[in-house]
Amino acid sequence: MDATFTRKDTQYTLLFQRSLPHPPEKVWRVLTERKLLRQWFPCDIEGEWEAGASLRFTFLNGEGDDLPEEQMLGKVLVVDPPRLLEFSWGDHIIRCRVEAEGEGSKLIFSDSFDDAAWGARNAAGWESCLENLDLILDGAEAVKFVVETWLERFEYYRSKFEPQAGPQMGMPENYPDADKAD
Repeated sequence: MDATFTRKDTQYTLLFQRSLPHPPEKVWRVLTERKLLRQWFPCDIEGEWEAGASLRFTFLNGEGDDLPEEQMLGKVLVVDPPRLLEFSWGDHIIRCRVEAEGEGSKLIFSDSFDDAAWGARNAAGWESCLENLDLILDGAEAVKFVVETWLERFEYYRSKFEPQAGPQMGMPENYPDADKAD
């Protein structure tokens, strides 16, 4: 799974596309049911999946403890089950489009934001999250965050994105201890 990174006016968008051997309704459940969502998404989301509803994001291991309150709030923008879910998270817009594809689905996931420096950092993180989404869909357990795996992905995306987007910010300095690769 390889992210694309595009710019339109002042907005940058990371885009991931993947074919899944699961029907759209099952994918939708993993995108919207809180118990399933918190197994692959980087934080817990409190709120109702209704257009206009407020959301609160809470990292489970303290990763966002130093973030301003407004970065931990969001709003549901579009809900069209089982096809489209769009919401804000701070100043980012997350969009999940699910399309029927044969007996399975195609998931088109994007993260849009104003600062190009987020590109490689978020691409590395979302790639891990979406791999966990696959595992949850298959009935398996999510894989814990491994710093070395993230760093490899980050370096890949940094070398891919920096020529067009400039310097990329790395992992937050206060990131709590995570599982280390052996």
